[in-house]
Amino acid sequence: MTRDTTAQVARFWNDIAWEFDSIYSGANKNAFSRALDRFFRKDIYQRFDWVMAKCGDLRGKTICDIGCGSGRFVTEFAKRGAAQVTGVDVAPKMLRLARDLVEQDGVAERCDFVLNDVLNWTPDRTFDTTIAIGFWDYIADPLERLLLIRGFTRGTFLSAWPRFWTWRMPVRKARLQYIQGCPVYFFRQSTVHRLLESAGFEVLSSETVGKLRCVVARPK
Repeated sequence: MTRDTTAQVARFWNDIAWEFDSIYSGANKNAFSRALDRFFRKDIYQRFDWVMAKCGDLRGKTICDIGCGSGRFVTEFAKRGAAQVTGVDVAPKMLRLARDLVEQDGVAERCDFVLNDVLNWTPDRTFDTTIAIGFWDYIADPLERLLLIRGFTRGTFLSAWPRFWTWRMPVRKARLQYIQGCPVYFFRQSTVHRLLESAGFEVLSSETVGKLRCVVARPK
């Protein structure tokens, strides 16, 4: 049986919530620090652009962001016309940042946030689009969560998975798991596709985006 590390992951993201969000905001960073983020955290910007390109016209849509963090995707979906956006995360400080962000951007009335693991959450609606970006990195056994996501997704499912055997893999493993105490996992393309298909998804497209495997799927 896979050990549940949700509490560890929640503590880690609580501790670095503001620091992580500053990659997007650039808050209190000089030009050199922002340039370093653009180089070493390039995947973060690339995956954001990939999601927005794949989502297309969002007007009137309902969207769920699993592992929403500080709400950067949530607020952008709402600004692009989504009717309702739900963000789910296990880190309270991340959700505090997310709520502040949607208020600041004037879209709070169309956004709601849930402090929970998707394993313990029963949504009261289904969604046109669900995303899970920067989420699977911290999940040892994704299938159970994928099955639940399949149950409340009626349209497309966008997911990003850290690729196995990139140069960054051992660096992240050492930094996160052995130094900072946060488990981290990596996936082969074949494993990602098998997991999605086992959960009842059909893979529509699968591509390499930096150090990530980014997949568009839909319920079968």
